[in-house]
Amino acid sequence: MTAHAGRWRPFILSALLHGALVAGIVAGGWWVTSTSTPPLQTLAIEAIIVDTRDIGALQPDRQSPVEPQPELEPAPPQELTPAPEPPAEPAPPKPDRAKEQAQREAEAKRVVETQRKAEAEAKRKAAAEAEAEAKRKAAAEADDRRIKAEREAELQRALSAEEDRRNASRLAGLGAQWAQAIQARVQRAWIRPPSAKAGLDCLVIVTQVPGGTVVRAEVRSCNGDEAVKQSIEAAVFRASPLPPPPDPALFERTLELRFRPYD
Repeated sequence: MTAHAGRWRPFILSALLHGALVAGIVAGGWWVTSTSTPPLQTLAIEAIIVDTRDIGALQPDRQSPVEPQPELEPAPPQELTPAPEPPAEPAPPKPDRAKEQAQREAEAKRVVETQRKAEAEAKRKAAAEAEAEAKRKAAAEADDRRIKAEREAELQRALSAEEDRRNASRLAGLGAQWAQAIQARVQRAWIRPPSAKAGLDCLVIVTQVPGGTVVRAEVRSCNGDEAVKQSIEAAVFRASPLPPPPDPALFERTLELRFRPYD
């Protein structure tokens, strides 16, 4: 209730102020009229005194009071300013012919330099590949030559061994023939002593010089007595010079002669 009374108080005060103002004007006019002019007809002013407690009853809805809206002051008129003119577009710069020419020349030089480097790199790679290929080829050829040489050496060794075997076999046969020839000559030169028995078997070491001349004869082992041994050594010297070997490769300065005379 107090809130509603406070809301209507300005209107009541305004009405009382206007009433007092009117009363003052009327009183002033009456005083002037009473002193200088004949009295005028009095105007009756009716006023109604309203109790503040009854103001709330005049509101249409107590439950949803409406807040008084403050009066909006009219916005001051805005001065219209002319729209700014758009800035003038700058004139396109004049092409710099010398600069463009220099740029074209620089680009052409760059392209030429790039091509030159690419060609040099390609040549370097080709040379490196050719060198590597030459090294691989040389290594392969060296391996082939080594393998071929090893095979030839192996074949030569095999052939030489085969030749040695054939020569050994041939020389062995020739050596046996030479030994028989020497034994036959010594036996023919041997003078049999009375103490010699059948089945005589003696080993004689004979030293000779080229040409078959005997320079030494010594019986090492023998199943005969001393007379037999001396007769054999004498027979070797009488047989000198000994028969030459059928192959010069068979010649030896020292011979081991098995003396077995015929019974």
